[in-house]
Amino acid sequence: MTHQAAIVGALLAGVALLAPTPSSAKITNVQALAGKPVEEGLSGRINLSANVRAGNVQLVLASAGTTLFHRTGDNVIVLNAKGAYGLKGSPGKWGDEPFRERLFEHLRYRRTLNAQWSAEAFVQHEYDRWRRLKLRALSGIGVRHDHKMGKRGHIAIGLAYMAQWEELLDATAVDLQGVYLEHRISSYMTGSVRLGERATLTLTCYAQPNIADLSDIRGLLESTLMFSLTDRLALKVTGWWAWDTAPPSAVRGYDVNTTVGFAFTI
Repeated sequence: MTHQAAIVGALLAGVALLAPTPSSAKITNVQALAGKPVEEGLSGRINLSANVRAGNVQLVLASAGTTLFHRTGDNVIVLNAKGAYGLKGSPGKWGDEPFRERLFEHLRYRRTLNAQWSAEAFVQHEYDRWRRLKLRALSGIGVRHDHKMGKRGHIAIGLAYMAQWEELLDATAVDLQGVYLEHRISSYMTGSVRLGERATLTLTCYAQPNIADLSDIRGLLESTLMFSLTDRLALKVTGWWAWDTAPPSAVRGYDVNTTVGFAFTI
């Protein structure tokens, strides 16, 4: 087995070990780049995608997102933001409501303590109409351990405490007025490996149990393959599976998605 194949195998094995049994408040992967930015100043990516159909099927779906880093010495600021909007309908007529409407922002501060350990603090906001999420606001603090696996691979493991406030759309009596204050442990493992000169594979796993009820777990498995077309433009293929063992009423406990798009490096 080559060293590169060993790295891929280690990442897949680690993700399998961390994944709980499937059971929807989706976790969003904010560890889009497993390694730390090497250069001082600003770096990152901007992602854009669109799907337009006409004729027998009418559909418009647009999404945009960005992951930006700013590093000054041992201090790193990470911004992850994305949004999506989609309409569909029958021939000659659009639907009255969008089938996708989502907004997400995450801001994280990371302080390097030594070659392998960092301290992190973060805040986040999210809105998702079709998961009945009117508002999710959270903040947290934790630590991160980074480990290089040769020249082509990297793995990071993080553990944090976070306080989370949620409000649901169209709350019912079953939802307890649709307002929740929760305290969760957020754990993640993310790794990346270069496959040749142009391709990079990134795998990420999240697990977020509720401290007051450990059977209430939110999780995410995500894989991303980036293939560089030019020095700045890359083809991006992403697949993820998210689950929630205690979703709101009328919301499924899992989501699965595959996206193909382009990423532009700043």
